[in-house]
Amino acid sequence: MSFELIKNIDQEIWMKISGELSVEDYEAVQSLILLELKIFHESKALIILDNFTGWSKDKRWEDILFMQDYADKITKMAIAGDEKWKEEVFMFVGKSFRSTAIEFFSEDQLELATDWLSETN
Repeated sequence: MSFELIKNIDQEIWMKISGELSVEDYEAVQSLILLELKIFHESKALIILDNFTGWSKDKRWEDILFMQDYADKITKMAIAGDEKWKEEVFMFVGKSFRSTAIEFFSEDQLELATDWLSETN
């Protein structure tokens, strides 16, 4: 499994994604987020990309609709990782189609990412 849950309290989910993200990993992440949303109805997310290598080649990616169904329930999303993934990650999370505040931070800006996530604006 390429993801690790780091924190799941105070309406925040922090997770680390390492290596290649598979559909199965994404479904497991989705289940965790859905559980959080059942409890709090809204949440913030921090995603740390650690040695991220992209997404698995799998036709099932075409059927992923989670972001459409729950997009506005994630109120803020901070993504920290290698800058080379910024545009692809923004496309994957649907940044231009969501009202969610989404920002990308470089690997060495993790503290800045967590500070931004905790800001109330």
